[in-house]
Amino acid sequence: MKKILSIARYTLIENILILFGVIIIGASLLLAALSGEQQQRLLLDLGFSAIEFFALLTIVFGSVTLILEELESKTIYLILTRPLSRGAYLIGRFAGLLAAVYCGMLIMSGMHLGILFLKGWAFTARYPLALLLSAEKITLIGSVALFFSLFSSSAISSISFTLFFWIIGHFSEELHFLSAKLTYIVPQMLAKAAYYLAPNLQYFNLRDFWDVPHIAGSWIGAASLYGILYSSFCVALAILFFRKREF
Repeated sequence: MKKILSIARYTLIENILILFGVIIIGASLLLAALSGEQQQRLLLDLGFSAIEFFALLTIVFGSVTLILEELESKTIYLILTRPLSRGAYLIGRFAGLLAAVYCGMLIMSGMHLGILFLKGWAFTARYPLALLLSAEKITLIGSVALFFSLFSSSAISSISFTLFFWIIGHFSEELHFLSAKLTYIVPQMLAKAAYYLAPNLQYFNLRDFWDVPHIAGSWIGAASLYGILYSSFCVALAILFFRKREF
C-alpha cells in the first residue's frame, strides 16, 4: 500500500499543473454564458479553490510519506549516521516540501491570473493576500500531516486523520456554537475538544470576504501568527516523536 501511495503522489505532482489548467480553462468555457462580473467572480473563487485543493493533495501525501518512504527504503539509516540531528533533518525535509508546494501554487496562480485578465478582471492587492493566507493554511495542514505520519506510522491512518482535521477546521465556528447548545456532557465535551484541538482554518479564507470594503490588517496579522504558532507546535511534536523513535 505504501508503494502505491508513493507512486500516486509522484504521478499527482507530475500532472498537477496540467490538471489545474484543464479545470480552469474548462470552467471559463462553461461560464461563458454568464455576464462579465459574475463570470470573473466564479472564476476567481473556482481558481482559488482549485489551487488550494491541489496544494492540499500534494502537501498531505508529501508530508505523510516524507519519512515513511525513507524508512521503507532504509536510506534514512545512512542519513542519520552523519553528524546531523534528527530535528534538523526533519525540518529541512519539510521545508523542501513546502518550497515545492509554494512553487506549484505560484505557477497555478499565474495561470489563474492569466485567464482572469483575459476575462477583463482588474487586479487587486487582495489577490496576493488571499494567496498568502491560503499558503499558510496549506503549511498548517502539512505540519498536521507530518505529526500524524510520525505519530501513527501508517500512511492510510495519517492521511485519514489529516483530512478529518481539514474538514473539522472549516467548521470551527459551527463546532463552537454546537458545544454551547448541547445539553449532554459527553457530546458537549467532544465538540469542545474538536473545537480547541483542530485548527481554525476559517481564519485563512480571505476570499470569503472579498466584497467587504475594508479588511483589517490586524485580522490578517493575527491569522498569520496563529498559523505560525499552530504549525510550529505540530512540527515540534513531530520532532519529539521522531527523536524517540528507534531505527
